[in-house]
Amino acid sequence: MMNLDDYEIFRANQNTLQELSKDDRGAVDVQYMTNSLFQAVDFDMVKRNYANGLGLSEEVAASVDGLAHTTDSIVFLEFKNGKVSNRNVKGKIRDSLLIFCDITKKDISYTRSSADFVLVYNETANPLPNQISRSSVQDSPSRTAIAKRITQMGNQELVLFDLERYRNLYFREVHTYTKQEFENYLDKLRTNIDH
Repeated sequence: MMNLDDYEIFRANQNTLQELSKDDRGAVDVQYMTNSLFQAVDFDMVKRNYANGLGLSEEVAASVDGLAHTTDSIVFLEFKNGKVSNRNVKGKIRDSLLIFCDITKKDISYTRSSADFVLVYNETANPLPNQISRSSVQDSPSRTAIAKRITQMGNQELVLFDLERYRNLYFREVHTYTKQEFENYLDKLRTNIDH
């Protein structure tokens, strides 16, 4: 398994998951999507350094918030405290994969077998998956809860925001988690997350 610390640009841009999840748009009221102090790569800073190293502005590309590794996978992390925009998230996935693959000299075949994508979203700001038309479905958070429960009973996981298409195309696994579900995910990984 690849060690992110083998790459200077990843080693030089580390932060806690708590800081990577920070939403400071309302400068007075800073919010965090997680309080985890696990160290991860600040991929926004990686993108900035990568673009600047090419003589370009960081605005030329989008990026996910973080990159972590466990004993068996690389995990691309995106935290969305506000409304999730499918187009925005998909752009971040595309640009981040291209930058990651260029830095590591790996290809999509590698990420397909060894990388996961996790979107952590604010359930209050996103009561229904974006792919469901609001005109045809009553706006009800319980509808998403029912869908999640049904997929769990089938030993599957509900992936929201039309992101399931990236499983087996770009990533080994794709997850969309509420803040609480992400904490449960971290609890399961505590034994194999590299710090």
